Amino acid sequence: MSETNYVIINSRFRANYSKSTSDFTFNLGESLEVSEVAIKSVSMINAVYNVPANYNFMIVSNGAVDSVLTVPVGQYDITSLITAVETELTNIYGGTNTITLNSITKKLNFTTTTPLRYKRSTLSPLAVILGFGDNVEAQVAEYVPAFPAGSVDAPFLPSLEGENNYHIVSNTIGQGQGSLLKNNSKKPIILTIPCNVNFGEVINYEVNEINLNKRHFARPINIQDIDIRIIDDAGEDIDLGNTQVEIVVQIISPQIAPYSLSGNQMSI
Repeated sequence: MSETNYVIINSRFRANYSKSTSDFTFNLGESLEVSEVAIKSVSMINAVYNVPANYNFMIVSNGAVDSVLTVPVGQYDITSLITAVETELTNIYGGTNTITLNSITKKLNFTTTTPLRYKRSTLSPLAVILGFGDNVEAQVAEYVPAFPAGSVDAPFLPSLEGENNYHIVSNTIGQGQGSLLKNNSKKPIILTIPCNVNFGEVINYEVNEINLNKRHFARPINIQDIDIRIIDDAGEDIDLGNTQVEIVVQIISPQIAPYSLSGNQMSI
């Protein structure tokens, strides 16, 4: 026999040594014997910027000197991003720098007084957001284009949709079982949540009983603390801006059967 309980984990009540609301430890208040566990639902605000930290810069060059172009971290539409990049180009090179969105192809064109090029996307993540992705030229050349130019067309569409998925990671629940990510690292992913709402809206994701990703333990284990991390598709911790996360965990515990005494015999 077994007993099913539900634990509500809210990042607001995380342990005081936790790093953030997307990387925290929750104390259950008691030790529970667990034979099976799964995440039933997650509620969180989509508060991750579409130009986050570590993705807000690109390396540009006039052919002689490399410069780091950095825009403030934030939630952009194409107009505000164009303005931010134009401003930073002018701060770096002066002159006139104009970025236009082609009304037909919806791709960007950079027209600058100072001929420029950018370092390939592995070193310039903002370039990918602007539509300068990993094309064939970028894979074989350090800079794109090979020589600085006063007019540069992005080969791809700008990418401002933000993250496609968030992943809940927990060593406690996962017990060492890993899932393979894009960068070939393994992390104990318990649940993947599609990000299907706009920035600032609440993601409410619930898993029905049939599709629960249940973790079965060969032997019951005792759990008192549950670690939670929320990562993106690249395996990096997301920044929720201190907004809160609520996770409902289904815990199944073994239940000791009642026993009865009959004469000198005990049956269980």
